[in-house]
This record gives sequence, C-alpha cells and structure tokens, in this order.
Amino acid sequence: MNEPDGDVAPAESELRERQLEALEQLSVIPVDAETPPPEAHYDYTPVMPSELWEHLRPFVEDLVRTAAPATAYTEKQLYPAVTKLARWASETAGLPLKTKLILHPANIDRFANEGLVAYTNAGRATMRSKLRRVAAAILDGETPQDRKRPMGKAPASSPYTEPELATLLSWVNGQPTRERKTSAGALLALGIGAGLTGREIVAQRLDSVTVDEAGVVVHVAGDDARDVPVVREWEHFLAERLELVGSDAWAFRSGQEGGNINLITDFVSRSHKRVNLQARRMRATWLVHHLSVGTPVTSLMRAAGLHSIEALDRLLPLAEGRTEREYRDDLRGG
Repeated sequence: MNEPDGDVAPAESELRERQLEALEQLSVIPVDAETPPPEAHYDYTPVMPSELWEHLRPFVEDLVRTAAPATAYTEKQLYPAVTKLARWASETAGLPLKTKLILHPANIDRFANEGLVAYTNAGRATMRSKLRRVAAAILDGETPQDRKRPMGKAPASSPYTEPELATLLSWVNGQPTRERKTSAGALLALGIGAGLTGREIVAQRLDSVTVDEAGVVVHVAGDDARDVPVVREWEHFLAERLELVGSDAWAFRSGQEGGNINLITDFVSRSHKRVNLQARRMRATWLVHHLSVGTPVTSLMRAAGLHSIEALDRLLPLAEGRTEREYRDDLRGG
C-alpha cells in the first residue's frame, strides 16, 4: 500500500495560513475605501434678472439634476438649454412650469423655432436634441418616432377671430367692479393692443404709459425695452385704468407684487364668465393685425422686441391679403 506523501499536509497548512493572512489584511481596509465621494452639483447662474432666476431655478435644477445621470451630458452642458426653455415657456409662451407640459415634444419643437431664432439650424437642432434627451430621461416616454422627427416649423399661436374678440369685450364689460373691469380692459389693451408678453403685462406700471394727443404709448422695461404705440381701438382701456388708479400703480391688477406669471390665469379663472384668454394668442392677434394693415416690418419688429424676421414666418400666412390698389400703393410709395 502506498503511503501518502509526507509534504502534502504541511503544504495544505501553509496555504491555509496564507489565506488567513489575506483575510486579516482585508479586514483592516475601510469598507468605503473604493466608494468615491458623491460629485457636487454644478452651480449655475445664468445672465438674467435675479428675481426671474429665483422663480425658474427650482424647476430648472430639478430637471437638470434628475436628467444628467441618465444622459450623455453633464449638468453644466444641460443647464443653458433647460434654462432657456424654462424662460421661454414662462415669459413668452405663458406656460405654467409643469414638467410634462414643458417637456412635451410639441413645446420643445416650438421653443426651438420661436425661442432660438438667432441660432443656426445646426445650433437649434443641438439644443433640441439635448432637451429631447432630458425629456426621455425624466418622462421615459419618448418614442423612436419622436427621436427621428426632423426639425420643422411649429404651428403658430392662432390670433383671435372677430367673434372671439367680441366675446372678450363682453367679458370685460361684465366684470362686477370697476377695479376688475379696468384691469381686464388694460389686460386686453396691453396684449391685443400692444403685443406685450405675459410677463411684460404683469410687470407694466402705469407711470410708464404715456397718453397724449397722438395716442397712447407703452414704455416696456426689461431685456427687450421698447416703446409701443397702442392700436387706436384699444387705447381707451388704458386711459380708463389711469383715470381710476392713477399713474403710481400697476396697469394690471392692483395690489400685486410683480413677477407672478400666473397672475393672468388666476384673474381669468376668478371671473364670472370663463373665457379662453392667453397671452400668446393676444400677442399673435396684435402681430397679425399689423401684418394685415401693412405696418412696415422694421417698425413691427422694433415694437415687438424681435431680433429676427424669422419669428414672423409662421404668422404671415394668417395675415389678410392686401387689395390690388393697396398692393400697388404699398410698392409705389403712396
């Protein structure tokens, strides 16, 4: 009978000792030694009024910090696109800061076409792509069709029709108090008569409204500061508002503190009669009116605070055509 090799037992013993030594060495390594510390969030401060950023910041930060880990972009890369989208939605489109609404593909497309007019097509496509990635990461509902859809013209906000304008005038006259009646009238005058954005309407003070023999002029402050002559048929509403509350007051809604973008929606919702009143449609009505009556484009862009004629592209088909005589006079110069 063969005897076991005398070296086997010592070899096994030595192996066990080495294993125990290795375990002892592992036991003194901190549990979190290989766990990297969490990365600090990027501190982003855009160039815009501080009170506006205070309003937008919680919404923007939540989107960026949620989406960045699920995309190929860093927080730093996403902040400019998401901030521009939120500002456009708040100031120009008059949309509430609700995630599903702001990140809807139609609103992202509309922003790319309306809010990025100074960008090249390639630049707009890049911004749109980033926002689509944010939407996909947060909503988890983007379809392949959405991802492949090419850049295109988003439909323009439709101007109010004559019957709709009559309904709005009836709504003003039906307000229960003079305060609400003149406030509602000023709202229409600033939106339909002067083309101000929702945020500009809320921020407008009456000491920045001039009434003289030549009509009424609204002096708009802010990033797109400008003087806007009010369309004649809407002037009297601002004159009535001035007569009631004086010049040291808000043009729209006494007692407000300014900066509340939901003020218009709140005012309309508290009315005795519900109407479809939207700042972007009022502005579209004003723009289409001027395109229809032949207001020089350079004057219209100045009054609207526009920096590119492309912003009017989607509204041109909605403007009424000129008569043959008006067409000839326009081109002849008289």
